[in-house]
Amino acid sequence: MLRYLAKRVVMALVTIYIVMTLSFFMIRLMPGNPMAALESQLRQQGGLTEQDIQQRINAIYGVLPTDPVLVQYKDYLINILHGDLGRPITNPGTTITAVIAEALPWTILVVAVSLIISFLIGVAIGSAMAANQNSTFTKVMTFVVSLLSAVPSYLVAIVLLYFLTGVYRVFPPGGAYSVDVTPGFNAPYLGSVLYHSILPIAASVITSFGGWALAMKGSAISVLGSEYVRAAESRGLSERRISRSYIGRNSMLPMVTQLALSIGFMFGGSVFVETYFQYPGIGFYMIQSVNQRDYSLMMGCFLLITVSVVVTNLLVDLLYPLVDPRIANPATRKLAEDTADSSDDAVPVGGTVA
Repeated sequence: MLRYLAKRVVMALVTIYIVMTLSFFMIRLMPGNPMAALESQLRQQGGLTEQDIQQRINAIYGVLPTDPVLVQYKDYLINILHGDLGRPITNPGTTITAVIAEALPWTILVVAVSLIISFLIGVAIGSAMAANQNSTFTKVMTFVVSLLSAVPSYLVAIVLLYFLTGVYRVFPPGGAYSVDVTPGFNAPYLGSVLYHSILPIAASVITSFGGWALAMKGSAISVLGSEYVRAAESRGLSERRISRSYIGRNSMLPMVTQLALSIGFMFGGSVFVETYFQYPGIGFYMIQSVNQRDYSLMMGCFLLITVSVVVTNLLVDLLYPLVDPRIANPATRKLAEDTADSSDDAVPVGGTVA
């Protein structure tokens, strides 16, 4: 178990290191060389000495462009390890870490709530579809969830904005809360935050629960046809035990992996939904950084997404052995498979021994 744990942790750290290295060289390989472009822009503004220009670039990117590349690379890694991601070009008075820290709670609120709701709805519908494969309910729901999964979330956001904020004015058109409330732990502010988050959450749930339903349906159907399920039925095990220990646990394993990946990407926000609703999350600032060619903020957002995905994958790898201990110990898994094969040979399908 310790060997399995150490291997996964080392792989996660190596992945994060590779991404940080790629982030460093990506800035220099981008068309136009953003650092050189910023240096030229500051020179054109006038009133700055060469030393002032270098200091401003150092404040934004965390390195001095006049230093050797290896020195810049070392300073870049040290800055990241200390949480210094530089400063946004459009707002040098603050830090990228502060921008991300301010935007992250809004993204977690909207995307996490929508992810949990869509996952629970999708798993419930997918399980019902798998249990009633030939029913009218399954045929209708398969069409509905397939259609909704194909619709882009930004299109649903536009429709909700048009009807519920433009035509009927039921919800506010954008923002995280009303300007006439005082931020803090008080009822008006919390109510306003919840009120403004309904439409962004709805836009994400409507287009995402169908994917979970189809995935759960396929996973459950594949488990229903497995040999170990038929063997358990032939041995006379109770239907409840088969559903819980054989079908439920094994069909949920792929879903847990997908959920973990979704949690990791959650920190990237729902880019278009946040943009259309003017919701100040990570996705909103990511679009702004792309439009304004703010490479420092862009790379900070990318690094956050990468680290979150790697960490969530690591957590899933560590949780898998709790669901199935054979994953962490191949020898145990091989022994279990051999035992199952010998049991199947000893007990025929009819459930009696000759």
